[in-house]
Amino acid sequence: MAIPLNEQLAQCQVQLVIHGRLWNVFDSGSGTPIVFLHNGGGSLWNWAHQLQYFSPAYRVIAPDLPGFGRSQRSSEPLDLNSYVKGLSGLLNSLGCPRPILVGNCIGSSIALKFALQKPEKVAALALFNVCGGVPMLNPSLQFWAALRPRTFFGKAFHQYLTTILSHPCLQRLNSRLLYAGNEPDLHPMLSQFVKQQQRDPALRASLYWPAMGLNSFNSMSEPQQRPPHFPPVLLGWGAQNRTLAASWATMIAEWLAPDQFWLIENAGHMPMYEQPELVNERLEDFFKKRQSADRENKLLA
Repeated sequence: MAIPLNEQLAQCQVQLVIHGRLWNVFDSGSGTPIVFLHNGGGSLWNWAHQLQYFSPAYRVIAPDLPGFGRSQRSSEPLDLNSYVKGLSGLLNSLGCPRPILVGNCIGSSIALKFALQKPEKVAALALFNVCGGVPMLNPSLQFWAALRPRTFFGKAFHQYLTTILSHPCLQRLNSRLLYAGNEPDLHPMLSQFVKQQQRDPALRASLYWPAMGLNSFNSMSEPQQRPPHFPPVLLGWGAQNRTLAASWATMIAEWLAPDQFWLIENAGHMPMYEQPELVNERLEDFFKKRQSADRENKLLA
């Protein structure tokens, strides 16, 4: 009897200890490794459409970033440098010396920061909606992200309120910030995980500690120094992104000089979920062009 798709995908999860923290990781397939890094507040199943699509032809890896999904929760701010260090440890643990990195929001920033530090260890980058911390957020989100109560009770109430607003039952309140239109139908794996979160408080992620570390991402809203021999880059941005305005895409593109720049119509902050077929098609084309260029370079070497 054939194993249902949900069970097949669920069985591909492993748990690893990286720098003392427990990471839950999807790892399936063989061949060229692709690492998918999700956005803040999400989980590895935000990439469910891509994990299902690419795992037959690639080695597909997707972690629940610490603080989210089934990975370890934190009791301190989650900052960009700690995430980059964690990604480096994850790649070493899985034996992935030179993967393709694909990210959305903070996942893109983690991938980009890692590549800026170690360009020789990245085969290619596909970055969607790079998060540049508080300066990039729309005004209403900036207020909440920058809020830092000084009293003990103020801090406790702030943490409590942030945790309550992160509850999966209230996620629909954020639909306008996440999507260009109505919330798309959830992939069965994401739908299943959301239902599990509703039943099990241990699976509910709070945005409090990620928000406390968000200032560490501010550097990504400023021009960076692109190293020589940098890997190929696809930069994508939701044209109707209400969380990180599409106007920031131009600033990122000016210094990053991506090989492909894609303003994604009818997409907001979650293009891989709003336009999965289109995103899969564009990613596959990008991957194949990179592989073709690699083969040509080896022949010329």
